[in-house]
Amino acid sequence: MNFPRSFQRIVAAMTAAGLLVPSFAFAQRLDLKANVRVPGANVEARVQACANIGVRLGAIETRLLDLRTKLDDRHNEREQRLEERRAERETKVSDARDEAETRRAQATARLEAFADTDAEREAIVEFRADVQAAVEARRAAFDAANAAFRKGLDAAVTTRRTQAESSVTAFRAAIKAAVEKAKTDCAAGKDAATIRADFAAAVKAAKDKFAADRKVMDRVGTQVRTLAETRKAAHAKAMADFRAAMEAARADLKAAFNVEAEVEAE
Repeated sequence: MNFPRSFQRIVAAMTAAGLLVPSFAFAQRLDLKANVRVPGANVEARVQACANIGVRLGAIETRLLDLRTKLDDRHNEREQRLEERRAERETKVSDARDEAETRRAQATARLEAFADTDAEREAIVEFRADVQAAVEARRAAFDAANAAFRKGLDAAVTTRRTQAESSVTAFRAAIKAAVEKAKTDCAAGKDAATIRADFAAAVKAAKDKFAADRKVMDRVGTQVRTLAETRKAAHAKAMADFRAAMEAARADLKAAFNVEAEVEAE
């Protein structure tokens, strides 16, 4: 699952402590004429700062939830397209097999027209059974390989989605924890510079972990290539076995019937 640039912009923006933690420059108001700090103003400023942090957190949460919705929509759209393509392929395969079945029946009928003896007729029956067995074996092998490919692909996509969702959830939790700590420190009267520094460090750690998590996520493309190679090898073996079975069936027919059997098989 690729993350939109909007998510990256959110992450980058939050590395600046000022996004969630407002400046505490006004935390202590000065009576310039008397050059004396006003304690009441300090408390009021800190309360306001903590309130601002909560407001900013709400805005970020809304943006992240919107992004999650978009990511889910994109994933669901990809799944729908995948299912549609699978349905189309299955329809094409079914149609091709039906057509091949018709051609085989026609070819067998042509062979039967040449049968003059019971032995020749029996040879055609055996040939037809051998061809059908070879076709069914190849179809079963192809279907099994295709099913394994689909199962592997679905598992890879699901794993990738789960990993992506977990990384986003962890990132959101880390940012929220950093904000809650900043609010607690603010309310406790800690130094504004310390609060900002701690918050910036927490956000950077969350961002770095998110980036690291993304790097180690399973790559669907790599797994798909491996699955495709495995399926290709299974198809190749099925075709080799099918050709060998067909050659043996033709040889037996020719020995009994002395006619070149030309039977198409899907």
